Amino acid sequence: MKSAHDPAGRTIMLVDGHGLAYRAFHALPDTLATASGEPTNAVFGFTSMLLDALRSYHPDYVVVSFDVGRTFRHDRYEAYKAHRAPMPDDLRRQMERIHEVLAALNIPVFTREGYEADDVIATLARLAAERHMSVLVVTGDSDLLQLADGAVRIILPGRQRFGDYRVFDREAVIERYGFPPERIPEYKALVGDTSDNIPGVPGIGAKTATALVQAYDSLEAMREHIDEIKPPRARASLAEHFEQALHGRELATVVRDIDLELDLDTCVLGDYDRDRVLEVFRELEFRTLVNRLPEPTRPQVTTAPPAPPAERTIVRFDNQLGDLLEELRSAPAIALDVETTSTDPMTARLVGIALATSGQRSFYVPVNHANDDEQLDADEVREALSPLLADPNTVVYAHHGKYDALVLERAGYPRPRIAFDTMIAAYLLGENALDLKSLAFNRLGMEMTEITTLIGRGRNQLTMDLTDVQAAGDYACADVEATYRLVEVLQPDLEAQQQERLFREIEMPLIDVLIDMEKVGIAVDVDLLRDLSRQLTGQLAELEREIYGLAKHEFNINSTRQLATVLFDELGLPAGRRTKTGYSVSQEVLENLRHAHPIVDCILEYRQLLKLKSTYVDALPEQVNPETGRIHTSFNQTIAATGRLSSTDPNLQNIPVRTELGRSVRRAFIADNRPGYRPFDEEAVLLSADYSQIELRLMAHLSGDERLVHAFREGQDIHAATAADVFGVPLEQVTPDMRRVAKTVNFGIMYGMQAYGLARDTGMSRQDAQRFIDRYMARLPGVRAFLERTKRQALQQGYVTSMFGRRRYTPDIDSSNVNRRLAAERMAINMPLQGSAADIMKIAMIRVHDEMRRRGLRSRMLLQVHDELLFEVPRSELRTMADLAVDVMEKVVTLNVPLVVEVAAGANWDELEPL
Repeated sequence: MKSAHDPAGRTIMLVDGHGLAYRAFHALPDTLATASGEPTNAVFGFTSMLLDALRSYHPDYVVVSFDVGRTFRHDRYEAYKAHRAPMPDDLRRQMERIHEVLAALNIPVFTREGYEADDVIATLARLAAERHMSVLVVTGDSDLLQLADGAVRIILPGRQRFGDYRVFDREAVIERYGFPPERIPEYKALVGDTSDNIPGVPGIGAKTATALVQAYDSLEAMREHIDEIKPPRARASLAEHFEQALHGRELATVVRDIDLELDLDTCVLGDYDRDRVLEVFRELEFRTLVNRLPEPTRPQVTTAPPAPPAERTIVRFDNQLGDLLEELRSAPAIALDVETTSTDPMTARLVGIALATSGQRSFYVPVNHANDDEQLDADEVREALSPLLADPNTVVYAHHGKYDALVLERAGYPRPRIAFDTMIAAYLLGENALDLKSLAFNRLGMEMTEITTLIGRGRNQLTMDLTDVQAAGDYACADVEATYRLVEVLQPDLEAQQQERLFREIEMPLIDVLIDMEKVGIAVDVDLLRDLSRQLTGQLAELEREIYGLAKHEFNINSTRQLATVLFDELGLPAGRRTKTGYSVSQEVLENLRHAHPIVDCILEYRQLLKLKSTYVDALPEQVNPETGRIHTSFNQTIAATGRLSSTDPNLQNIPVRTELGRSVRRAFIADNRPGYRPFDEEAVLLSADYSQIELRLMAHLSGDERLVHAFREGQDIHAATAADVFGVPLEQVTPDMRRVAKTVNFGIMYGMQAYGLARDTGMSRQDAQRFIDRYMARLPGVRAFLERTKRQALQQGYVTSMFGRRRYTPDIDSSNVNRRLAAERMAINMPLQGSAADIMKIAMIRVHDEMRRRGLRSRMLLQVHDELLFEVPRSELRTMADLAVDVMEKVVTLNVPLVVEVAAGANWDELEPL
């Protein structure tokens, strides 16, 4: 431990706890929380900024100070900070955790009744400077800039980006303000300070105040020369409000002589128990902060018996491979992980295979490391391991096993059957962080090497084949050991939370289906896309000219700031909400301005075309695999909270279908009849099988509403039937407008639509929208009861479920923040419908896939998007495949209304004809 007996020349860091906590709370999203729903944005941000500051400036000592309530300033000026809102409840709840982090780090907290943290910090800064120490003050409040002098520097977090810092010494303060730090209280006395409710002198702004502070040594000197002060209005105001200015100076001046004692022995940085910090970080799920901890100076003592070291083997020779096979055959299960050259399984080359037979016994088999001569032949390894992987009785554990299995299959291995995927299990259990290292830390207390430690970052980043075999082996072995151990802790949780059946019967069998889909991919018409790109380039150029004409000058349409200037300053349109960088020009803001000026429609269209061009039209040709000539999207099982599949590289869920240009993109997805790529010896066609209105049918089933159930059973147009009920007219008298409004509500009600949303989407007044929703609920009482029952379940249980038991946790359902509570209610209402639809679709995919295999069909399942499955089929199998899809998909589950599947076929995804 560092001695504090001779602190001269050493550095102490003084931290404004409240300032950092508030900044963190407002800078980071309030969705940041643990898996149990405990909010952590403030405590994570606070801890992150603190650790960053400690790592960047390497102080020898550190102290944190917090405000403790009413101060002498409140006693002297009742209005002091009176307008400040009380601390938000979510921040208040996190303050205890912040103190817990500081206690674990053994960082002392200094406070004093009747004084603010600023006063405590100012006093400690003086005491440290008197001992000839350097002082760093970390704060979110510019008030403390008045402390900057030769020994004291002030560190303020940057305004633009969380985590940036600006350092102010005396010269930097003078450069910023134009006067020295000690004059800041007088400056604030003149201009006022809204955050502290210091009134200032009316009529004196920043420019005049700066000139006065520069010209005169003090407020008293200004009064002595009052007749010289210009402009006259400022002179008169200062004369009238001089006592108020004196009072403001007193409030703005920090106290530097509180009766405090600075015992440096209690402030030494690093004097902490690392195990205790790790325990707190595990509770808060702060794995990413572990490697930023300062090096502990205290001897580390643990009461727990040390875990036995893992037994790891790098398999380089034939005899080691034989021993490995023998051990694998006798193991009850094996954990598997592959090391490769890419995160894309369709282009990645296999570098090595890691296998574990327990949480403490693992092997690494290098097969393609570039700079190591002691490796077994890749073909020999494949021949040795293939029988084991092909054996259906081999129990394989993996983390994101879809990737591992697809890479191995492409490398010539039999596809392993993944029995337990820890990433999927953690997802079903509601874990927030699903990466292996976070799970290992949060659930096992394991600290694992980051991949960047092995391969580096940025331009100098290596691929795994260029890494040292021993280092790669240790890294990979740790992965499979963690996977094996995670199975042991996640399995009981799946059973306790009734997720075991969902895991075993839906999610795990789906892996095999998705591997086949990703491996097959889908063909795209690159020539069509390039033609479309040229067309869009011309349309964008025309829109640019039109926008410039309406603005009367050129500007950067993609610049938020320049666009806001044009719309709100130059054209005088009503400005919406203000962000940190200016007025918002978001989609929502512009939608609300559509009727205010013709330029808005042009900008909205410009943005839509630009996004379509960059995201799909120009990007899709670049994503064509050079070996297969097809696009291979990745399907994700663990992203959407409702259980729906999502896709990336490319994201096929968001291709617009309501516009002609959006449909043009879908037209580029084709049945592959290109010479050299044809999958069949006959014409290929695309077949679409689409669940019709599945979520509305689930609403009818789950709510039991008599009118909805009757309409579906009778095969009525559900939107027209709803319109007839709500408007009180016979079905044949329903107008298109009536149907449109009913359709909006039918779909919107599943997402908790309120009158505001209905009014926005239909153009009716908010009052009419509210009356319509009231009539809707009155005529469909089963729907109202279902919505209320679902919200009640969320409140009582903290989660809601799909028909198949899939859970979505709703920690904000009882939040004191109205917006967060309403958002949680909307999520709760939607989950039973969208979650059940997702489960039904996944079961359908598994059963259709199995039936296609059983019949030996050549057709291939390609895509799953929303409620649709897309297949590529040989023309001769079209009728067979269409009948199979309808029969299987409609019988996945028995509802009290029919499930209906509509099938259509054609040469491309857009131009499909009903069958």
